[in-house]
Amino acid sequence: MLRTIGVRIGARSHISSPLVFEQSLGEETVRGLTIGYQTFVNSEVRFACRNSRIAIGNRCMIGPRVSFETSTHNLVIEDFHDRVDETRLTFHRDIVVRDGVWIGVGAIILCGVTIGEQSIVAAGSVVTRDVEAGILVGGVPARMIRRIVA
Repeated sequence: MLRTIGVRIGARSHISSPLVFEQSLGEETVRGLTIGYQTFVNSEVRFACRNSRIAIGNRCMIGPRVSFETSTHNLVIEDFHDRVDETRLTFHRDIVVRDGVWIGVGAIILCGVTIGEQSIVAAGSVVTRDVEAGILVGGVPARMIRRIVA
């Protein structure tokens, strides 16, 4: 069914339901999603890929309730309540998950992040910047815990 609405999914991948897709009227929200072969996506994973792309590599494991968020906005603090016309500007950046990545339950992957091959994102982590290949990251915001691949 996902393939019929434009999601690209590699062979022998397993996608558990339900999945959550960002809803926005008049905009494509699922055609930016690519999932590689032999990848497992658990239930209640959220994909927000409006105006951007989410690319998940081959042989990845995505835990339940992981959230991929490709959009954010600028911070407007000065004279916030006195603004009339200006609003916060939303911008979008792609998310890339390389081959062999494991993302634990409830992790949040924010816009513009690339997670390197064979890395692990610990459960409940918030990934705000790129993750090197072969390391374990965890925390809020996620930081390197240790190298797992020499």
